[in-house]
Amino acid sequence: MISPSFLHLTSRILYPLFMSFKIISVTGAHSSVGKTTLCSILLENLKGFGAIKFTKTSLYTSVIDDPDVIMQKDKDTAIMSQSGAEKVVWVQSSGSDLEDDLSIAMSKMDGLKGVVVEGNSPANYLNPHLIIFIIGQDGQIKNSAREVSEMADIIIINSPEGIQDPSIIASLSQKSTQTFRIDLIKKQGEIDKFIAYTKKYIKD
Repeated sequence: MISPSFLHLTSRILYPLFMSFKIISVTGAHSSVGKTTLCSILLENLKGFGAIKFTKTSLYTSVIDDPDVIMQKDKDTAIMSQSGAEKVVWVQSSGSDLEDDLSIAMSKMDGLKGVVVEGNSPANYLNPHLIIFIIGQDGQIKNSAREVSEMADIIIINSPEGIQDPSIIASLSQKSTQTFRIDLIKKQGEIDKFIAYTKKYIKD
C-alpha cells in the first residue's frame, strides 16, 4: 500500500507538470449560490475537462475518485460527471493540508485539457487561469468570500432581474472584469455570451 507521505511527495513533483492545464475556479458569495450549476454549464461546453469538488470539513481529509462514491445519487460530484467531466475528484479538507490535497487531485487529471474547480479556498492555491465569482440578487457576500471576490475575472449575477444594489458589482469589478447575468435555477440568461467569453479567455 502506498503511504500518504509518498503520495504527497509525488504530487508535489507532478503538480508543476499540470500548470499547462487550463484551471477554472468557480467561487461564490455564499453557499447555495449556484456554484455546482455553473460548473455543470461549463462542463457541458468545455470538452476534455475534468472537475474537482471541494468540501470544507473539520475532522478529516480525503481525496476521492472512486466512481461508486462520485456517482452517488444527488451528489454534486455526480452532477459534474453527468455534465461531461472526463474525471471527477472530491476533495474534503479542513484547509490545513489543502495545498497537498489539491496536488493529489490534480495529479489524477493526466491527459486532460483542463479542470473546473468548485470552491472558494482552492482559488488561493491553484493560480487559476480564470476565477469566476457568483453573487445572488440580494448582493450578500460572506466575510470569508470577500478576498476571492476581489480576484474575480468574471462575475455571474445569479438572478433573472439583476442585482438589487448595482454599486456592489461596481465595487467588485476591476478594469478587465466581465459581468454576466444568468438565472442558474432555470439556466437562462447570458449563457452563450459567458461561454464564448470563457473559451476566448482560456484559449492558448
